[in-house]
Amino acid sequence: MAEQDAGAEEPLSSFETFADAYRAVKNLSFAEQLDPASGTALVFADICAERAQLAEEVHAGILAPTAPLEDWDVVEWNTEKHTWGLIQLLFAYAQHIYETPLDTVQRVLDADPELMELKIIREWLQDLLPVRHAVEVRKGYMPFTKNDLRANKRVQTLSGQRGNERLAEQLDPDAATRGPGTWDVEDANYEKALLRNLFEYVRAGELDKALYLCVQASQMWRAASLRGALFYHDPLLSADDANAAPMGDRFRGIWRHVANKTASNTALDPYERALYGCLCGNLGSVLNVSHTWEERLWGYINARFEQHLDQALASATPSLFVADSVPAHTVKADSSAEASEGLESIFEQLLQSDTPGLQSSAVEPYHIAQRAVITNHVPDLVSRINARLSEMEALPPAQYARYVRFFAHLVLYCHLVHMPLPISLRAPILNAYVSVLQRANQSSELIALYASSLDTEDAHVVYAEFLCSMDGDTPLEDRRNAILQAQPYGLDPAIVARCAVDMIFAEMLPQIAQQGMTSEWDAALGADERRLVLSIDWLTFFDATFPDAVLQTNRLLRIFMVTGRLHAAHRLLQRLPHELLNMIADLGLPMDQLVELDHWRSYFDVLDKNVVVRGLWADLAKADSRTEQHEWLAALRSATEAARIANMELLELGWLHLDIEAVSEEEACRIEELTLVRRRYIPEIVFSLHLMLVDTSQVIPENLAYALGLSNMVADERLRLYAEFSAIDPAPGEARNMLRTYLEHVREAALLALDRHEDVFGCDKRIRAL
Repeated sequence: MAEQDAGAEEPLSSFETFADAYRAVKNLSFAEQLDPASGTALVFADICAERAQLAEEVHAGILAPTAPLEDWDVVEWNTEKHTWGLIQLLFAYAQHIYETPLDTVQRVLDADPELMELKIIREWLQDLLPVRHAVEVRKGYMPFTKNDLRANKRVQTLSGQRGNERLAEQLDPDAATRGPGTWDVEDANYEKALLRNLFEYVRAGELDKALYLCVQASQMWRAASLRGALFYHDPLLSADDANAAPMGDRFRGIWRHVANKTASNTALDPYERALYGCLCGNLGSVLNVSHTWEERLWGYINARFEQHLDQALASATPSLFVADSVPAHTVKADSSAEASEGLESIFEQLLQSDTPGLQSSAVEPYHIAQRAVITNHVPDLVSRINARLSEMEALPPAQYARYVRFFAHLVLYCHLVHMPLPISLRAPILNAYVSVLQRANQSSELIALYASSLDTEDAHVVYAEFLCSMDGDTPLEDRRNAILQAQPYGLDPAIVARCAVDMIFAEMLPQIAQQGMTSEWDAALGADERRLVLSIDWLTFFDATFPDAVLQTNRLLRIFMVTGRLHAAHRLLQRLPHELLNMIADLGLPMDQLVELDHWRSYFDVLDKNVVVRGLWADLAKADSRTEQHEWLAALRSATEAARIANMELLELGWLHLDIEAVSEEEACRIEELTLVRRRYIPEIVFSLHLMLVDTSQVIPENLAYALGLSNMVADERLRLYAEFSAIDPAPGEARNMLRTYLEHVREAALLALDRHEDVFGCDKRIRAL
């Protein structure tokens, strides 16, 4: 593959290209959205054309593919381009009626929306079916046959014998059909190619080119025959140029009857039959030479249009459009019965066709979309796509992304042209497209752009879902920027942040509850715990959500503590920004919420101080010299005193014993959780403080007296700490009595005091030696 120029810009991904286009058109006026030259659907069609060109360059080795989700399929891009073209034509027609120079036909078209719609669809298909088998213009009519006939005459004149008996004896157009004999092989082959070329010109809506080719090929009689399809028009009878000459066939009804007979004549060349079948609406002759989905669809639409138009004109002005010698019922009967079926029936016949490859082509997503647009069933189409989104995810990623992007923009287009779909239809496909953008690592700005296209409430939910899906390792500043991206598109970052946290809690809290208890202080955060802790960050980026941050932090702390996750609760408190804590009194929160957060902070301050004491106590053996021992003892004494005071204050302040009324189910649940936490951790606080004081009394004798004095606080009726020693999770068949366990510890401490009765308030020998 050829390398790209070093300085050349890499092409944008299709996601970015469509996003740029959507930004540019989303605020256009209604008339601008449907402008026939620059409407929104045409903007999308132009993008597809550009992507098709890029794809061709990729296949040619001129350009290296860059976007991972691009499959660079030229056919797919062109098919999507044609689909957007059809959407532009039909949606614009709903507001702008096409003008034709034929006054009577115009009146009929104005009065018959179905007829005009058929005309638009036929013209759209004509653009998809260009002339592919052009022939070179050859002067003279049947030159090889003519020369052979002359040679035969000379042979017959000179020798009296007849020449080539296989040649037609005459040169009139019907000679080969009438027999005997036929055209020279060269002439016959050219005739077949010419007829196919003429058919493709007529099918492409270029009758004038077909007429010109007939004249150039010395078949003026055929040009005259084909001109019979033109409607009669006299400029003197209308506001047109009075100097122009009249044109068209005043007896088109008779011509159409004859053309239908020609199209039904199986003795003629298939393309000659189809040529006249195109012009008169004969379906069978056209289908006989049509093989692709677009070709056969054109045949059905054309037959339906010609029949419908003829009937409408015959009803409007029968004297002008049906000759007296040709009864109207005869003209109407000329068209195949299949052509009279509705549009839905046409597509069903295409779907059931036994033509190879046609069934699979009929169910291609873009063809299905074209069918829905043509039959005015876009809501049903979107509903079916939404229902099959999970199945579509089994497609290759590039293909899935392409289809979801197309249908998402179709939904957006309907909204832009004031044909909005219900939110129940729009939300699933737009959500799917946002997910596609996320998987393609597109920017949060693109996500916000498409999320904002939903109704306000749903837009906040969709963008919140995007935030929830962000990698937990994303830097804090990048997460802040991501949520602020919502603001330029009319979304409220505060609402989005609250929604994101609610989503994460709804998903993760039940899982946390099912995972059971843990009690390791220094355990690493599990994936679920980490996601919950990080979720609070969304509420700490701006003042508007600071109150929510406090409320949700208290809620999460209760969950963590009830399930024994002290490490997770501690990490959560550490993440609260100082800016929030400094202004907490001004947030307008209920006093019980402020007190609860303060109690949590006090508890973990106590644990931190206890950890310091345990760390120093473990370092006893490391103090070798007198100086190190003095320093170690001083540090231990200071740390122990700080920890003792902090523990006592925590117990005395009535930790988590808050004045809350159970006015709602949520508050009742909160009271129950706080009760569980007090029963689980107050005994642990008491045990931990008691054991710390007893252990350190070996070098700080007075701590044993403090340990014994702690029992007075537990028994104090004012604090009623003893009531929290009830067992909350006894093992099966075992009654836990934590108060009895504590009293055993007190008894052991009392016996130790009796053993040290001379030294309880004095100093240990080792301390005196220091």
